[in-house]
Amino acid sequence: MSYDLIFFKNLSVLFAEDDDIVRAQVTETLRIFFGKIFIAKDGEEAFEIFKLEKPDIILSDIKMPKIDGLQLIEKIREENQSIPIIILTSYSDQNTLFKAANSSIDGYILKPLELNNFLETFDKVIRRKKSIRKFFTFCDGLIYNLLSDELYKNAEVINLGKKEKDLLRLFIDNYDRTLTKEQIIEHIWGYEEITDSALKNLLNRLRSKIGFDIILSIKGRGWKLDTAR
Repeated sequence: MSYDLIFFKNLSVLFAEDDDIVRAQVTETLRIFFGKIFIAKDGEEAFEIFKLEKPDIILSDIKMPKIDGLQLIEKIREENQSIPIIILTSYSDQNTLFKAANSSIDGYILKPLELNNFLETFDKVIRRKKSIRKFFTFCDGLIYNLLSDELYKNAEVINLGKKEKDLLRLFIDNYDRTLTKEQIIEHIWGYEEITDSALKNLLNRLRSKIGFDIILSIKGRGWKLDTAR
């Protein structure tokens, strides 16, 4: 199973765990796949970090001092109903998982950590949250249907080639972030040897169809969608 690791790298994770050994092990794994990691040793500290840093995803143990994982989830849900929350727990009994499910979690990972299950859980949670949104609206009557992967301008379909569509979807999935040349090449071409002119040609073809001002060039960094208009 393939995972959108570029998208993972653009996300921040708040991880709450009171066990020093487990916290160190899981943190090491999180740092490999995610862009920024915030660490908390108990639920109280986790909630303060949540309010201050506004992470993209929560990963929390259940049994913690001061505020346990279930109480932490309840407090977070009072502030934010949509942030993905995953629990990490050694409890495999149905009662504990049922209580967690009733606290509006999005997934769970059982200890000890198994890498494929870890990645699959995060991937499913992220995809489910992304799929809730059906349309991405640009300006000037330009709309992208995220379910059918079709681009419309004033209700007419704009035909895109496969790489053009892949590139546009990459920008949409990372609409608030700047994408580097390396990230785009890895996502579109994988490990193929690609020249700068090939990337430039692809960008120009897409820009000619959606508007040259929609994809901004950020000097020295890369490109991003113009979502300010």
